Amino acid sequence: MGLIGNIYGFLGFYNHSRGKTEKALRWYEKAEKNDVTSANYQMAYGVLLLRTGKYEKAREIFDKMLIFYPRNERVRNNAKVNIALAYWKLGDLDLAIDRMTEMHNKLKNSRTYGGLGYMLLCKGDYEAALEFNLEALDYDDTDPVILDNLGQTYYLMGDLDNAFKYFNKAKEQKEDQVDTLFYLGNIYLQRGQREEAKEHYKKALECNISALNTISRQDIEAKLKEIE
Repeated sequence: MGLIGNIYGFLGFYNHSRGKTEKALRWYEKAEKNDVTSANYQMAYGVLLLRTGKYEKAREIFDKMLIFYPRNERVRNNAKVNIALAYWKLGDLDLAIDRMTEMHNKLKNSRTYGGLGYMLLCKGDYEAALEFNLEALDYDDTDPVILDNLGQTYYLMGDLDNAFKYFNKAKEQKEDQVDTLFYLGNIYLQRGQREEAKEHYKKALECNISALNTISRQDIEAKLKEIE
């Protein structure tokens, strides 16, 4: 059964890598039903489930990986970080923060800094989020997620000058980060620079917007209607 499952997993990954989401999900599901043994295909399936908003199913996949790969530390660490993301999107922010904090204390990498930095921001304690996100900046001052987190922190604290500064730094590192473009659009709009705002909103609409983004296509379209 494992061989057939891995063949299906490969077909899922093949379609996944080419942006054919629905086909990929169908093959990954068949792979799971046929006892796929490749950790890479299972991890990719779980991540795609997160990106398409199937958070509970994603959590189940990652939980299963913790059981099936007891000695593979890399796989287990990635699965645990993704489980924290699943809990966040499922609405259990406190549990998500606990899980991500546990992994951050163990790993301390850009991914845990980025994930935990945003979760602390969602918690609403902006001073604590600012302290953590500044620490993250010291760790990696070129990571676009860390830079965007810091920009959003300053934005929510009302410091638009610093927010603008870090959003632009994030944009320099990754031009198609939807959250960054959206908030830059907001700042331009608040400054009365309507054309610049419209340009950034339109660029945001061209991005690959997934269920893991905190800004939706509807949010951006509403801003464009507001301008027009």
